[in-house]
Amino acid sequence: MLPAATLLVTACASTGVITNTAISEPQLVSSKEISTGKQGQRSDVAFFFISLSGGGTRAAALSYGVLQELRDTQYRIDGESRRLLDEVDYISSVSGGSFTAAYYGLYGDRIFEDYEAVFLRRNVQKTLIGSVLNPFNWLRGLFTGFSRTETVVSYYDKHIFGGGTFADIQRRDGPYLAINATDLGIGARFSFTQEYFNMLCSDLGTFKVARAVAASSAVPVAFPPVTLKNYATCKSRQLDDFIADKEYIDKNPRLAAVLQDYASYADKQDRPYIHLVDGGITDNLGIRSLYDRVELLGGARNATRITDHLPRYIIIIVVNAETRPANPMDRSRQSPSSLEVVDAVSDTQIGRYNIESLSLMEDALSDWARELSSNGQAIIPFFIQLDFQSIANRKQRRFFNSVTTSLALPDDEVDRLIAAGHSLLRNDPAYQSLISTIREEERRSASRPGP
Repeated sequence: MLPAATLLVTACASTGVITNTAISEPQLVSSKEISTGKQGQRSDVAFFFISLSGGGTRAAALSYGVLQELRDTQYRIDGESRRLLDEVDYISSVSGGSFTAAYYGLYGDRIFEDYEAVFLRRNVQKTLIGSVLNPFNWLRGLFTGFSRTETVVSYYDKHIFGGGTFADIQRRDGPYLAINATDLGIGARFSFTQEYFNMLCSDLGTFKVARAVAASSAVPVAFPPVTLKNYATCKSRQLDDFIADKEYIDKNPRLAAVLQDYASYADKQDRPYIHLVDGGITDNLGIRSLYDRVELLGGARNATRITDHLPRYIIIIVVNAETRPANPMDRSRQSPSSLEVVDAVSDTQIGRYNIESLSLMEDALSDWARELSSNGQAIIPFFIQLDFQSIANRKQRRFFNSVTTSLALPDDEVDRLIAAGHSLLRNDPAYQSLISTIREEERRSASRPGP
């Protein structure tokens, strides 16, 4: 629980700092780039999507272990050795997972050299709490509207992301990156992508990565929202990046609601400012961005708009750091405290929504593969779900479910979470099936007679 003085400061209003810049025309978003990254080193063998969930350093460390395992998995195609990590086309992240996604997006393989020292093993939470409790910052908040979130952004920018912008990410030949937050005004997901910034008539390239990660992980009440200005002066093509088949969308109430959310950004008069908080509120797994992206384009039957080739596989890996800790309230006659009630309600809502999102995504993946396969080439789907509940050993499962959601974990917990990322992926039946399928394709390719 936050100290009373902290809660008092929290109750004070602060003025959002505006840093996003205006553009006169929407910037072109390449649909090919969304589906295959920048395509420099990637083969056409798969459309490969990874989502990294929320969960503080716990989620960041688990995600990091998964990236390491993908790096260490080698395969051969056309006689050339490749790492499976280099085939990843699209990474979507929320909250704690956004630290890992953003660092990899900015620095690529450098993440395996210094990320543990820069973030995973650093007591970030102690620094942030110190900032919240600093009387100087109280006064700044009371008399100047200064937000504690600005202290967080400054720290992330200086000590983690090195002043990096989204233009720096775009210059790398890395996966397409969607860092997700929640638009508090409409209760909808907001992704830090140029498509979304086009709706605000704003330039993503000049925007600081640290500010996006701060928004993605800004726990409501504890930290004020990150605020964007809605310039909305270039309406003509705002939604064109998202829509291919309006009739298809109208038949799906879920998609129609998403489109209605998008359309709200055109109303500059009623929505001149957009306030963003923790992305876990609307999608703690980070997988809705892919579903919305493909379905708003009309589903897999409109795949020719998304990419100019048909892959052999569609691979989706969901890294879910959700925990289910033991709850002692049912063993006591005493009524739960207000904080316990709020935590239980929040955990229940997130957990139930996660189940719905996973079911939706699994069904959609099967549909996409089936629709694409009808074009004469069999497309094989692989839906890989990694979570602590799949750990067979009860003692280990209990340990991981007890790891707190914070930005400060002991080194031994970080070690075990990284190792869990490796083992969960390596031992997952769907992943093992994927590797077996790839190896079999290698053998068949090697046995074919040359030209």
